[in-house]
Amino acid sequence: MLEFVYNKIKNTLRKIDMRLERAKYGYIDRMPKDIQYFEGGLYDAVYEASCKWPHNVALEFFDTQVIYKDLIKKINRVAAALKSLGAEKGDRITICMPNTPEAIYAFYAVNEIGAVANMVHPLSSEKEIEDYLIQSDSKIILCVDVSYPKVEAVIKNTNVEQVVVVSPTRSMDFIVRVIYKLTKGRKNHIKKSQHVITWDQFLNKASKYIGNPHARVNAKDDAVIMYSGGTTGKPKGIILSNLNFNAQALGAKYLVPELFKPEYSFMAFLPNFHAFGLGCCIHMPLYFGARTFLIPQFNPKKFKKYITKYKVDILVGVPTVFDYLTKIKFKKDGLKHVKFVVSGGDMISMSSKEKINEFLRSHGSKAVIENGYGLTEASGGFIFSPKSVAEEPDSIGYPIPDNDVLIMNLKTKKEAKLGDDGEILVRGLSVMKGYLNKPKETEEAFIVVGGKKYLRTGDIGYADERGVIHFRSRLKRMIISNGYNIYPANIEDVTLKSKNVVSCAVVGREDKLRGEKVVVFAVLKPEASERAVRKELMNIYKKYLAKYEIPREIRFIPELPKTKLAKVDFKALEDY
Repeated sequence: MLEFVYNKIKNTLRKIDMRLERAKYGYIDRMPKDIQYFEGGLYDAVYEASCKWPHNVALEFFDTQVIYKDLIKKINRVAAALKSLGAEKGDRITICMPNTPEAIYAFYAVNEIGAVANMVHPLSSEKEIEDYLIQSDSKIILCVDVSYPKVEAVIKNTNVEQVVVVSPTRSMDFIVRVIYKLTKGRKNHIKKSQHVITWDQFLNKASKYIGNPHARVNAKDDAVIMYSGGTTGKPKGIILSNLNFNAQALGAKYLVPELFKPEYSFMAFLPNFHAFGLGCCIHMPLYFGARTFLIPQFNPKKFKKYITKYKVDILVGVPTVFDYLTKIKFKKDGLKHVKFVVSGGDMISMSSKEKINEFLRSHGSKAVIENGYGLTEASGGFIFSPKSVAEEPDSIGYPIPDNDVLIMNLKTKKEAKLGDDGEILVRGLSVMKGYLNKPKETEEAFIVVGGKKYLRTGDIGYADERGVIHFRSRLKRMIISNGYNIYPANIEDVTLKSKNVVSCAVVGREDKLRGEKVVVFAVLKPEASERAVRKELMNIYKKYLAKYEIPREIRFIPELPKTKLAKVDFKALEDY
């Protein structure tokens, strides 16, 4: 009874404190100069949240809810099980699982014992999984049963000593588990041995560990290894620290304080092996005592059900997801509970943004698309747009506190003037420690400008007089034709002015006369005539584009190719 009263008073005081902080630090020009960042690990931050909000729901997985108090108990049990397997501080432990409660327990348990979570996409190929295990030198892997056959095929070539296999339905109700076992699950036959065990066998080992599994962790210690998309070669392991993610969470609260209330819920369909998904959909909500609804695999057919049934307050996703949202039929006030929508992972055109915002308004929501910008090398997100600048063309917002963004002139390698295009550079608390086992590539990822060392993003943008950063294009996507710089995002935005175009992408193709030519790939509405749309688009281009920007080729395709992370696969289009 005394504990309940104590926690009630503590939670009330915390809410008052947060309201005072919001009132004080709600705007970029009033940002504090000396933010005190969390000194411990990722687990420690969530443990502190559990002390403040022990009875808040932390995770929701379909019909299963886990409150913060129980979340910590479950993480501790997994941590003890890991220690019983011989895991030590500094070890790299691979997690190859979708967004399930077990993946969350495993991730924070790895951090609790002072080890490093090596995050791997469950749908990676055999060779990719083998490469990630070798790069990280993992001796333990926790994987979903779908990935197990691929893991089994390659572990003989790695240093893996223990495989723990779990079903994605383990935290679902009994009937769902039985149906899965009889359909998809029966294809994933597990050859149990002392080196391959199920999740339940793994948890039973926790009782054999005597002692406290918690290790003292420093904010700057390695916490996570994530892999780049590999569009320009072999994927590289990116080492991120505890401070990278904890500072991102606290910094985002100061920049967009209205997002972070303990009573809010987030929908986590961006995967945990994606920096944006792990940072913004999982760690941020748990850092602030909010609820995160886990979705193991995005299913467009069930998206409506998830949104309406669970009344999620905050949607964080990639542009393709929000574009799909506009195709769903909701009741007139069917989205009134949606308070914020954050888009990241890829750029969203102004026309798409306007279409989505109008859709939200017409279905009862006051939210507008707010951009998040970043890359895995910078913890997934280091620029966010408050509502005040969210609807401005090509605006991606302000850098979060203690991240310095500089626009570099590509010719002079010096700081560009306000309003002039250049490469977006960043330095500060979001920036990675480096590439795993690749000192040369790490060195090449940075550049010194004005005596300061910055991470190169490979993106083109500009800064205005308010400090707002605007995005132009990926540097690698920028097309140079007859000496002119052409930004594909601008042409895509203009292309979408045609109501007959559902989606589009622009790439550069080698051209002997011009160096490169602009090629548009467009997906049309079913009833649209290719001939009529081609003529319509050329008229639109002549009206809105400079002569050198007008596409030399328009190609119509059934759908745009996508990467595993649901982004447009521009590399595939270049070879189309």
